[in-house]
Amino acid sequence: MPALQSDFARESAAFVRIDTSLRAYWHTLFDVCPALLELSGPDGLRIFRPFMAWAEAQRLSLGWSVYLWVYRWLCQSEFAARLPPTLAETLLAASAARWAAVDRGRHAGIVLADAQAASPVLVAGWKCASVDGARRVERIALDEPLDAPPDRFGHFLVPGFTLDTFPGWMAVPR
Repeated sequence: MPALQSDFARESAAFVRIDTSLRAYWHTLFDVCPALLELSGPDGLRIFRPFMAWAEAQRLSLGWSVYLWVYRWLCQSEFAARLPPTLAETLLAASAARWAAVDRGRHAGIVLADAQAASPVLVAGWKCASVDGARRVERIALDEPLDAPPDRFGHFLVPGFTLDTFPGWMAVPR
């Protein structure tokens, strides 16, 4: 859809409709991870438009895992050599937070990992544990490291509010 926007004059109703529909995705990405603006410039379009075109070609759903797909795209883009070392973990945390905010399933938490991190990094996102509680995201250090996910990123769901089992890694949803 971003590619279609350039087919219309900026003042046209079609351009405005496309711009309005894309704006939510732009804010989802850059409001949560402003460090991406440091890579692409203040409007973010050098990242946003090519990523959206790639995501469309890859048939990605842009759900909670969108941040992980952005990182995968960045790693094969013109920005690859300039990625800050903390960006992968920041985007893991953004994905965990989004999962905790939007998932309506029965699981209480999600744990995400980056198989290529210099040191094993697990990030967990937890839904509210009580009516007056808040969602939270935390970095987890384990006494015994888990096997790395088979792909760059992996996740597993946690049924309760304690991390006492490891059911195995699942692939990041498309």
